[in-house]
Amino acid sequence: MYISAMKLILLINLFFLITCSSFGPQKKELFVLSILHTNDHHGHYLPDEKGQYGMAARKTLIDELRRTSIAQKGFTLLLSGGDINTGTMESDMFDAEPDFKGMKYIGYDAMAVGNHEFDNEFSVLKNQEKIAGFPFLAANIFYKGTNKLAFEREYIIREYKGFKIGIFGLTTKDTPFKASNQKAKELFDFKDIVETSKAVVKKLRPQVDLIIAVTHVGHEGSLTSNGDIDLAKKVDGIDVIVGGHSQEIINAEVHNNTVIVQAEDWGKYVGALELKVFEDKSIQLVKGSGFEYTLHPVNHTHKVRGEYVYKGKFFKDDIVLNRLFLTFKLKADRLGLKKIGTLNKKLDGDRKLVRSTQMPIGQFFGRAILLKEKDVDGIVLNSGSIRSSLEAGDITWKDLHRLHPYGNTICSVKLSFEEFFKYVEKITSDNFFDLAGQGSYPQIVNMQLVFREKKLVEIKGKNWWIKNENGKLSSNRKSVKLGTMNFLAGGGDNYPVIKDKSSFVDTGFMINAAMRELVERSKVLNVSTFYKSANNRILFQ
Repeated sequence: MYISAMKLILLINLFFLITCSSFGPQKKELFVLSILHTNDHHGHYLPDEKGQYGMAARKTLIDELRRTSIAQKGFTLLLSGGDINTGTMESDMFDAEPDFKGMKYIGYDAMAVGNHEFDNEFSVLKNQEKIAGFPFLAANIFYKGTNKLAFEREYIIREYKGFKIGIFGLTTKDTPFKASNQKAKELFDFKDIVETSKAVVKKLRPQVDLIIAVTHVGHEGSLTSNGDIDLAKKVDGIDVIVGGHSQEIINAEVHNNTVIVQAEDWGKYVGALELKVFEDKSIQLVKGSGFEYTLHPVNHTHKVRGEYVYKGKFFKDDIVLNRLFLTFKLKADRLGLKKIGTLNKKLDGDRKLVRSTQMPIGQFFGRAILLKEKDVDGIVLNSGSIRSSLEAGDITWKDLHRLHPYGNTICSVKLSFEEFFKYVEKITSDNFFDLAGQGSYPQIVNMQLVFREKKLVEIKGKNWWIKNENGKLSSNRKSVKLGTMNFLAGGGDNYPVIKDKSSFVDTGFMINAAMRELVERSKVLNVSTFYKSANNRILFQ
């Protein structure tokens, strides 16, 4: 069949007319908003021992992203999902002063308040906000028994080319149970994030075109606190959630027309959500056509022929930040790098492992407690308090601080055998089966637990036992002495509160210091006994 050139042109034009009309008129783009973000910094203002991460290199990367945005006539926001505090000796020694000064210099716009911000006294936290020079956003934290916000602002508004953005912050409701400083529970109410968000969105929506929730609640939350997915599904009107707390990569998931992002932790990545803004002040939350998301690694390394080399683009350290941080580092090094002992084999503290199984490193913690409280019968510790591994070789105070960066103290309490059994039954039923993988997963020391079909049927200790036979408890002891830490004794990680018992004793001796004493006494620490102990803590019949 022959078609003339003129008819062919007419057919092609007709095809394009029909195609264009089926999609409707094309919106004209106003600009691209780049939402840059990090979360769960935990004191890592310096690069690690392999030269990875670090705030000085992060500054160089962020500057490059900003220059790119400016060249394309776009705009940037820089947000943090919280938990700047607690994690490295170099930061904790100075109440995270270098970290917040670094964030100010980098140019953060705002941050969510993390639960570990409350490891310090509130006066320290308020001073950190002054140092930072940007707002700490916490729409759901109120002074106890009042409607007064603990922080000055529940939200801020930014405007670019007439396009208005509302940003509000949320903190996990679990904070009173996850902060080392128990005054968080005494001074503040951490209100439900869903109800809080509905109220904030109602205030913001008439004023703004885009709403961002910067959160420290975790992607999936917990049994007692909603997470980012729940928040997106239950609260209409939130366009973007910049998350934190669960310390994972969330690669721009969309739930209920809400984009959720998270960039793991420690400044390993800078997340960049590039969102198209159209002339009618609308956005389109469709990946590829409405937004793009990229995780930019900050100087990651890998091994090549036995040596660590940088992969991908290398970012030089910002000179100003390097000079600032060097002052703090030199002070910390003098105190923290002195050798205190030697370890003959690695004690693995991998986050996933310690939160799902009994580990030798948990037995090391327990041995340190037994050094100071020799007459405790059984010890319970939460795996969330184990923050790193201990490598074979020389051990320094810095290594121990990295392992357990909190100021927790050793505690004990004498319980009746019935109380002791119910305590252990509660924390294991909650965490061995329902919450496996959480920081509340218990490490069991100096006793063995026997389960039958997920039910605790016996606790065996040295020369003592408690049995549960058809719901009836029996024991060869009237009372059993429990060893733990002040964080858990006060109800941390939703463990039963025991600090109100008449027999409760807080020794005031820090677990860190006990670990240091254990290493110093041993000089060369043989870890074979820790491996042996970890193998028989839990028995399933």
